[in-house]
Amino acid sequence: MTPAAPFTPSALVDVLIVTGPLGAGKTTAVNRLLKEEVTAGRRVAVLINEFGAVSVDGSLVSAGRPELAGVENLVNGCVCCSLRDDVVATLRAWCDQPEAVRPRRVVLETTGLADPTDLVDLELEPALAGRLRIAGLLTVVSCLGPLDHLKTRPLLHRQTALASLIYLSKADLDPSAAVAWEGELRATFHQIPLVHSRQGVPAPGAPDPWRGDLRPVPEGWAPSAGASFAEARSLTVHWDHPLDPAALEALFLAPPAQGELLRAKGVCAFAGWAPRNDGSDRWAFQLADGRLEVSPLPLGADGMAAECAGVVIGTDLDGAFWKKSLRDLERAPSGARRKVVLDR
Repeated sequence: MTPAAPFTPSALVDVLIVTGPLGAGKTTAVNRLLKEEVTAGRRVAVLINEFGAVSVDGSLVSAGRPELAGVENLVNGCVCCSLRDDVVATLRAWCDQPEAVRPRRVVLETTGLADPTDLVDLELEPALAGRLRIAGLLTVVSCLGPLDHLKTRPLLHRQTALASLIYLSKADLDPSAAVAWEGELRATFHQIPLVHSRQGVPAPGAPDPWRGDLRPVPEGWAPSAGASFAEARSLTVHWDHPLDPAALEALFLAPPAQGELLRAKGVCAFAGWAPRNDGSDRWAFQLADGRLEVSPLPLGADGMAAECAGVVIGTDLDGAFWKKSLRDLERAPSGARRKVVLDR
């Protein structure tokens, strides 16, 4: 096998790690970052990790950014532990590409249940050494989450403590909560730049996330990724028919009878909703911070519609209840029969 040509410092691939809790707004920020890179004429790729069997966030990114130099989705695991080898292999494959087509920058979005401690040393991997550099670690935190999570959830503390830049998202939705969160974050992490962001766009004058001053990992602070999501479980249901939009809203906005629902998201068509002018009948839904948002999902770059599926993530959830409830959202067209699901 012919070894890849040596890299010059100017040819190093910059990697920006984007982390933060489930539903904080990471994918929205990532889409904005990718748009900026494409607009600037730089080749940029994205590597997305999701805690579930399908990549909903990957569909949101690939549908909106067909110009990307590469899109890779890693599902059913965590990039900081069980999928680390896949991360290294993906980055190596991109680095192996000829310089004329190689991504200049890569955005690596972690699942909200990942501890980024074991990602900041990626540039030391033998297969990647001298070929890429970690340009920054952007942590997105929603001000709509409970303020005590900063103290009671060690994973959030780790995700924030290692940041080179913090985006405090959704501040426009609750200004008083944003003030409280900003005060707590600045008191705890006074050395880390913090800016408000809205729909992934930071306030004017915000630092460049690609020029981050990475925080050193505290001595003795071993990665805790295995424990960070040990209690969380995901459940995925694939849909064959359009869904009842009112039933979807009722299901997700009602408190679960058992356990804690951390996150829900998916891609679907809605019964009675006609395809839009762009030819797509797909909609993306997201449940985070007790709010359900629905947004149009364009066709993919290949002209195909995204797969219809829903993902719920939580602790101590009743799997049988959620599987049945999600399947019951379907409204089969007149005369059509629902498929009997045997292995999904």
